[in-house]
Amino acid sequence: MYKGILLGHPLMSECNKFLTRHKPLSHRQWLERLAQSPELDQQIDFFGTGPTVELLEQKVANILGKERALFVHKGMVGQHSALLHWSSLSNFKTIAIHPQSHMEVDEELAYKELLGLEAVMFGKPDKAIDDTDIKKLPKDLSAICVELPTRRAGFKLPTWQSLIDLKQFSIENSIPLHIDGARLLEAACHYKKPYEEVAALGDSVYISLYKTLGAAAGGIIAGNADFIEQIKPWRSRLGGDFFTAFPYVLTALWGIENYLPRIPEFHERALKLSNSIQQVFGSQAIPYPVQCNGFLVELPIEADELERKALALAKTDKIWLFDRIVSTGGKSCRFEIQVGDALDDWQDQELIEVLTNILR
Repeated sequence: MYKGILLGHPLMSECNKFLTRHKPLSHRQWLERLAQSPELDQQIDFFGTGPTVELLEQKVANILGKERALFVHKGMVGQHSALLHWSSLSNFKTIAIHPQSHMEVDEELAYKELLGLEAVMFGKPDKAIDDTDIKKLPKDLSAICVELPTRRAGFKLPTWQSLIDLKQFSIENSIPLHIDGARLLEAACHYKKPYEEVAALGDSVYISLYKTLGAAAGGIIAGNADFIEQIKPWRSRLGGDFFTAFPYVLTALWGIENYLPRIPEFHERALKLSNSIQQVFGSQAIPYPVQCNGFLVELPIEADELERKALALAKTDKIWLFDRIVSTGGKSCRFEIQVGDALDDWQDQELIEVLTNILR
């Protein structure tokens, strides 16, 4: 059941030290975080409306420099709402996506099976989109989708100029550009651009609330006021109107206050840690340039053996290292590190020693 994907393994709940993402919270810790919320005594939300939902939407709209924002309990609901809206305005029912985009790899082809859309693959495996890919784009599209960064391609980001060129292509051909910016806030650090300047490229933008911002769940779709009004019915049609979503909303507001200011710090830590890993294990240990707070590490050990040793360490030392291990074939494998507050408990050299011992 847990082979490869270790997130949620029973041993994880017994650990007290973690490597990747933010430290996972217990039920009690989530409740304690909720109890700290300054908005705790506000009127509760119902079916997507209420003062705390409106506050969250306005805060994120301001962060992204957009007119309006809409809370969604799950990113798929928000992004599907956007895609359905754009396709309803077009004579075409085809979207352009990267072959390793979340929409293609992680959503059971929902864009096709649920939304009735077709997709053309836009870009090459394990690479970010570039100008060659843009020139090959067809013009009979209802939307172009770009994931920043493309996680399954190794957290890859296009060059800033490629994004400008893609935006220009979308304008010239009247094709809406949608940014799957689940990690857009981290991507902005690489570009050394304000969040709103990156978000401005998209006619519609999605960001995750539960990744680096550390909410219990949820996301935001942002755009102009008319766009937001137009996608509200789609959110409802896709089952996105929760009776109440206050745990998601309050923890997202907590994350904006506590994690948002730390995103540049997480970015710098990723650069520093990846450099330390490369110095000890060789250049091949960091297969792709590190561009945001998430990156891949490759070690000379078979995936099954690394999983066995990682679970043994979890059992004996209560240390949780990996959420997912991917074989690269032969005697090597890869895992992700996504820098969050879990790494507050580590010195880089300490982690290097743990990884060195695992390879013995």
